[in-house]
Amino acid sequence: MVTSIGATALSNSNFNLSPYQLSSDGQDIVVIGAGVFGVWAAYHLQKSGAEVTLVDAYGPGNARASSGGESRILRSDYGDRLMYSRMNIRSFDLWTKYQEEWNASFMYPSGRLTFYDSDAEPRLKKVQSSLKELGVVSEILKGKEIQYRWPQVNASGIDLAVYYAGGVGGSSLMAREACRVVSEQFEKIGGKLIIGRVQAIPKKGSYDVSMENGEKLVADKYIFACGPWMGKVFPEIFAERLNVYRRDVFFIGTPAGDNRFSHPQLPIFSFNNKENSRYYGMPDLRGLGVKFAPWPDLNSIDMDFDDRMNHPIEVNRLRNFLSQRFPELVNQPIVGGKVCQLTMNEDSHFIIDHHPDDSKIWFACSGSGHAFKHGPALGEYISNRILNNTSLPEYDEAFRLKKV
Repeated sequence: MVTSIGATALSNSNFNLSPYQLSSDGQDIVVIGAGVFGVWAAYHLQKSGAEVTLVDAYGPGNARASSGGESRILRSDYGDRLMYSRMNIRSFDLWTKYQEEWNASFMYPSGRLTFYDSDAEPRLKKVQSSLKELGVVSEILKGKEIQYRWPQVNASGIDLAVYYAGGVGGSSLMAREACRVVSEQFEKIGGKLIIGRVQAIPKKGSYDVSMENGEKLVADKYIFACGPWMGKVFPEIFAERLNVYRRDVFFIGTPAGDNRFSHPQLPIFSFNNKENSRYYGMPDLRGLGVKFAPWPDLNSIDMDFDDRMNHPIEVNRLRNFLSQRFPELVNQPIVGGKVCQLTMNEDSHFIIDHHPDDSKIWFACSGSGHAFKHGPALGEYISNRILNNTSLPEYDEAFRLKKV
């Protein structure tokens, strides 16, 4: 028997995945998709005794993937959805563990600063209290104190902000780099990586899973973690369940010799107040520039064939925002651009469930704009659930494939 890799959660997280033994050794599992769902599921499954093949059409962390961006945010603030706060706590513990174990560098304690209108204060205090019980501490700041602490941001007219000093409350993750590192570690422990496109062909209540060239992929179970491609692979199930939206992301250069917009001087930031232009972003990390992304952003995209050039309208929109909130960056150049996509489920929950007609096929998808931070814990959850039928009722129900 093969024991797990220490899946006991943090004592205050209640994301309880107890150590287990596999009911059978050496299950053959094919994971399709090497984004954050796929690479972490493949790693944990392989580590737990399964024989895993990971397949991706373009490779881990590729430029078309939702997980292929330079950076992502790690946060615990989920309002009243504390199940995700608890999962994030577990995930942070695993990010920290593997970063040290693999001698990698894909997480930075940036801190996180979110701006609100004054009428949000009662709700924010409630969230602050709930998170404090989980060990996640924040500050609620007002007025001049905000401007005093971060003078590089023009906070005029903003009455309220919430600040997490770093760690589990607000850190930065290097997304593309992390996918690459996890896939390399997966191969080091015996996993097999294939670059190629997979198809699932319906056949009398089940599916034949094969490469695009017709080569069959024979396994005990298949996990489809194809992100925005799920609607293409299983249109009968996901075409009406998931919406895929395009998002323009920009990196603005910083003035020469000026570190005020770089980590650790500038935290992750998000403008949740009622002004016309809403943006979130991250400090300059590794000289990439300050990241800015608009939200909401509900334009459509074809992941395989659409160009990934930033739209001129979004460039103008960003310049207007910079003149308002980051005036010292308004004349700095755009040093990098990215177009990514969000795969949104109507209820913003992930989908982790088996096919309604074929129990060998599992789905792990619907990142809904917030999956990346949970990657290590999601992989652990998927591995426990599929290999040993471990039940976490709150999560199982939330991630269920619901009727449209």
